[in-house]
Amino acid sequence: MTNPFVLIGVCILLLLADFYIINGIRGALTKYSFRFVKRFTAIFWTISLLLIAGVFMSVYLNIGLGPRAAILLAFFLLLVVKVFLLPFILVDDVRRIFLWFARKNKTPEPEFPASQPKPEQIPRSEFLMKAGLITATLPLASLSYGIISGAYDYRVRRQTIYFPNLPKAFDGIKLGQVSDIHSGSFYNKKAVLGGVELLLKEKPDFIFFTGDLVNNRTSEVKNYVDVFSRIKAPLGVFSVLGNHDYGDYYTWPSIQAKKQNLQDLLTVHKNMGYDLLLDENRRLKV
Repeated sequence: MTNPFVLIGVCILLLLADFYIINGIRGALTKYSFRFVKRFTAIFWTISLLLIAGVFMSVYLNIGLGPRAAILLAFFLLLVVKVFLLPFILVDDVRRIFLWFARKNKTPEPEFPASQPKPEQIPRSEFLMKAGLITATLPLASLSYGIISGAYDYRVRRQTIYFPNLPKAFDGIKLGQVSDIHSGSFYNKKAVLGGVELLLKEKPDFIFFTGDLVNNRTSEVKNYVDVFSRIKAPLGVFSVLGNHDYGDYYTWPSIQAKKQNLQDLLTVHKNMGYDLLLDENRRLKV
């Protein structure tokens, strides 16, 4: 169970970082109107506070899988932007400190005549901020593409295995292995079905599912049982549980609820036709 004091401490650190970041951004927006800067600041804090509140809800409240995934995804993507933006703000602040000391110890410059304009100064703060935003956009775009498109980019990796003492009966046998399904992260059932069909096209003699059918709760796989039930093999489908399947990363209302969740997951494996091994072994026959 997640310690609430740890989560509160993390949130305080995030808020302090947000305060530092927004002040750095405001310093680079001096040429914009006061109204624009004020609205930008309000939007920044509204989004940050809503996402932090959403993380609390995701951890401690039984909200739907879709909203929970959307909140955590938005929080993570915004966090990436802040992490990449923060070093540029730090560099700008260090520059300002050195500049302040330099000006303090420098002899006063003569005043320019009123008719003679002062030389234009390079807006380094604005430059650093824009450079930071551009730098942060690159990983943000890459992660967004990977989440949206790469989530269902299923591929088959073929590997020939050699054993010196392999029985002749197993020579040429094809084994299929699939792992880390994490049903709670899905939003495209048709794409998931395509991945199952890709596995079945290989026509494996055995299929082994090696854990993590869900992220935390058995209810995540409810809408995909019919899809994963299609996974069949002539000599059997065998499965084991993964660390996420035990529900250790979710805050349960009671120990009994956690035990019931695990029991429900065992039933799902059985209903899908998987031979679930619980600290067991099977003798394979061909």
